[in-house]
Amino acid sequence: MSDRDNASAAAELAALVDAVEACRARLTALAERRNAAIRTKQDDADSLLVSIYEAERGLSTAIRLLQRAARTAR
Repeated sequence: MSDRDNASAAAELAALVDAVEACRARLTALAERRNAAIRTKQDDADSLLVSIYEAERGLSTAIRLLQRAARTAR
């Protein structure tokens, strides 16, 4: 691969990091709203909230992996 190909890949990966970070921010906001809503109902557990947190963690992992790939492409 040429330096130009690597630079193109790095730019695409950086754009993906931004997109996934935006998704993670949306999930975080959703989790915060859901958490506030269930507190008013005195629910002890909320499976939807747990699933949202798991998705948020998965996106955090994806972000780290994309960042590592972008550094490798430089």
